[in-house]
Amino acid sequence: MRYPAVAGAFYPSGVEQLKRNVEECFRKGAGMPKAGTGRKLLAVVSPHAGYVYSGWVASFAYSEIFRNYSQPPTFVILGPNHTGRGSGVALSQQDWETPLGTVDNDKELGALVQRNSKMIDFDETAHEGEHSIEVQLPFIQFLYKNPRFVPICMGLGDYETAEDIANALFRASQELKREVLVIASSDFTHFEDAQSARRKDELALKHIEKLDARGFLREVKNNNISICGYAPIMAAIIYSKLKGGREAKVLKYANSGDVTKDYQEVVAYCSIAFPK
Repeated sequence: MRYPAVAGAFYPSGVEQLKRNVEECFRKGAGMPKAGTGRKLLAVVSPHAGYVYSGWVASFAYSEIFRNYSQPPTFVILGPNHTGRGSGVALSQQDWETPLGTVDNDKELGALVQRNSKMIDFDETAHEGEHSIEVQLPFIQFLYKNPRFVPICMGLGDYETAEDIANALFRASQELKREVLVIASSDFTHFEDAQSARRKDELALKHIEKLDARGFLREVKNNNISICGYAPIMAAIIYSKLKGGREAKVLKYANSGDVTKDYQEVVAYCSIAFPK
């Protein structure tokens, strides 16, 4: 069992308080989610800061998920490695606990993803203390009963690694006939003034919207854009193209200054949808 590492810090540790907090994120952001069966969504980007700062932005991604899937697909959550620990690409095979209960690991899908990849290791160390995947789970638990997921922590950020992961996910989901939705966990530009952050992020977003993973990586590197989850985003782009996606849509862009009212040094957040 992988136990919570950031409950009480990034989000509340009490069950009722956490439920209220997630509900507040929806009410402040996208509104209370409405179930639908569109099944026209392949992936999303969702932020992973403390809920007080980015939870309302994340609500736009999760509302889009719920609008397309009244019953949960298997969630493959790709998060960056902030701690530097463990394998370069680490797949956890443990079930994960949050204050809202246990989220079951889809071990069958995870094992097949790992088998189809040249880069992915079974490794729990990279997930210890890492928040980027954990903070997504209470949103999923708020919406669904008995969801399943596969957590992959990415410390490597080259195009070939992202392509390897996307191909492995595509092949494994096809073989098992699994309905899979990819969540790329990422914040956007860090610790710049709001105007500079938006200018840089717009350079990156234009490539995401066109599903241009190579162009996105080039923009991030050439302009030193501090998007921490750029590797998960690349993998989501490539996976979406493999599944027939042609574009991505920005659902909400904001920054921490919208909460703190300090726009001199912000962290930017974005929810993005990748439709079929």
